Amino acid sequence: WDVIEFPSQFLELFAYNKDVLKMFAKHHETGKVLPDDMIEKLDGVRKFMSATALLRQIEFGLFDMKIHEKPYTANEVQMILDDVRKKTALIKPPEYNKFQNGFSHIFAGGYSAGYYSYKWAERLSCDAYSIFLDKGVFDSETGEKFLSNVLSKGGSADPMELFEKFAGRQPDNDSLLIVNGITPSV
Repeated sequence: WDVIEFPSQFLELFAYNKDVLKMFAKHHETGKVLPDDMIEKLDGVRKFMSATALLRQIEFGLFDMKIHEKPYTANEVQMILDDVRKKTALIKPPEYNKFQNGFSHIFAGGYSAGYYSYKWAERLSCDAYSIFLDKGVFDSETGEKFLSNVLSKGGSADPMELFEKFAGRQPDNDSLLIVNGITPSV
């Protein structure tokens, strides 16, 4: 379950890669390829405020895990959310904001106590993508290794073991930051 989003998030990263885009991002009448400056702008938009978005997703995941520990009253749920936000939010929401009442993902969306999996999968997808960037996005050996060690196995084996077979190591947290345009601390 932890990595259900891994393949889709991994493949989405290729949609912003200049070499990949140049293969299909063309004007429908002239066939003119999308210019480099436009591709750079698209990638810039993807990375815009990504650190803030990362913190927001961490807020959602922490809140989700905490409220599924045991039954809570409405007031306790609000206090839990307030506490999580003290640790993660850059901008304090107004008092009238009752975000938790509409956060259907964690109640009716099948992600109860599992919202963290979005970031966990993104961590793996960014790291796998960084391997492709290092070797070349069209490197057939890397592609075959990913196919045989990750994609073809699906949920039939431990996802960390599959990732480690592909990468030859444990996941690297810095890749999540770098792919999203965030400079890791030294």
